[in-house]
Amino acid sequence: MTRTLRSPRKRRALFNAANGQCQQCGIALDPHDWHADHIEPWCRTRRTNVHELQALCPTCNLRKSAR
Repeated sequence: MTRTLRSPRKRRALFNAANGQCQQCGIALDPHDWHADHIEPWCRTRRTNVHELQALCPTCNLRKSAR
């Protein structure tokens, strides 16, 4: 089981689906420094599915934690 989205193709698709913006605060994401975040915490689902992820800036993702 993996918690990370390692596929470059899937990361690009998630980034594009978010229009290159953080899905919480709306700032423009650095294409090389953003987080693929589990909407429902991985610790609860134990799965990584691109349809259950959101693109977040590092600040928003680290603030969110496993809530």
